[in-house]
Amino acid sequence: MPLYRHVEASGGPDDILVIEDTGMLGQDQPSFEFIDSRTIKAHPLIIEALIADSERLWTLEEILADVEK
Repeated sequence: MPLYRHVEASGGPDDILVIEDTGMLGQDQPSFEFIDSRTIKAHPLIIEALIADSERLWTLEEILADVEK
């Protein structure tokens, strides 16, 4: 699977993609699960903590505009 890198991203090519899974809301403890070696689905509280420490967030419009260039 090709890895999409935004031009402003400063991370490495070995970055991990984390996807919010609202289906995990009913669990006792926030958890995560690997989908593959570079993709993780995680409880919304884990996503909230990751966003608080992120370097930058991109909107879908920004990503699509960059792909079209």
